[in-house]
Amino acid sequence: MHGSETSRNFFQPFFGLDTWLKLTGKDGVKRFKGGGRAFRRICINWLRKNLAELAPLQGWVLYGLAPEDFQHILKISSSFRDCGTPPTTFGKALHFFLPETVMLWDQAIVRNTYKLRSEPESFVSYQRFGWKLLHHVTRGKTVKVLRQLEREHARSIGYFEPMTMILDHLAFSSKLSARAVATLGGSSQAFSDDLR
Repeated sequence: MHGSETSRNFFQPFFGLDTWLKLTGKDGVKRFKGGGRAFRRICINWLRKNLAELAPLQGWVLYGLAPEDFQHILKISSSFRDCGTPPTTFGKALHFFLPETVMLWDQAIVRNTYKLRSEPESFVSYQRFGWKLLHHVTRGKTVKVLRQLEREHARSIGYFEPMTMILDHLAFSSKLSARAVATLGGSSQAFSDDLR
């Protein structure tokens, strides 16, 4: 795909932006200076400027990312923040744009649970944390084990959620989140730049 065809095909999922703004209006967008209308304008302008950065990540699953992909995520989250978007808002927006690639990142659940800061570097360290957990689960196995977990999870709740959402649920339980961090060797290892 080249030129306008790439933009048109990639921008297609973002026509649901108004629906997303309505769903998230209660927490995040309403607190955004200027409300949903201002955020929508910023979001559309940001998307137009960053389609080339988002395109390589579209359709990728978190498990399949390479180290350089996390640099892309840092670049797009930093540019979103630089537009004046608060941390929770850009974290939720990036998950909306890249649902199977990026985990949600909010203050009340994720950042408080894992004691993370609110800057883009911390956002990326949380994405790497999810990547490390997925690789830990599949060590010595195939990726089919993750697909099986997604299917079992969908059967139990009645609808499909990508692995990024399943991992996000760990933060709702202090016991499960602590176990996940301990599995990776403690907080400094779990949230380090090292992808081992």
